[in-house]
Amino acid sequence: MNDLTITHLQPPPLSTVKPERDPTAETQQTPFSDYVKRSLEEVNRKMLEADKAIEDFTLGKKQDIHGTMIAMQKAEISFELVMQIRNKLVSAYDEIRRMSI
Repeated sequence: MNDLTITHLQPPPLSTVKPERDPTAETQQTPFSDYVKRSLEEVNRKMLEADKAIEDFTLGKKQDIHGTMIAMQKAEISFELVMQIRNKLVSAYDEIRRMSI
């Protein structure tokens, strides 16, 4: 099973950063929209896994109630994280909109 982690969003420690080949070249950065898209795809995947685990348990294909509950909790926590990020983005947008220019 994959654990819910957000370590890929944190920059690596300075000791593990490798020097760039060309210091004058601009670094390739992933757009924020790609992070959002991947996060939503991951949440959707976790929710589908939880649905499949519930279906397998109710049909008697698997007797693992613990695995089913863990899959459900992972899906719930992932969804709650996405909703909190969405709420923060909407709040930030509203605050920027209220700023006087």
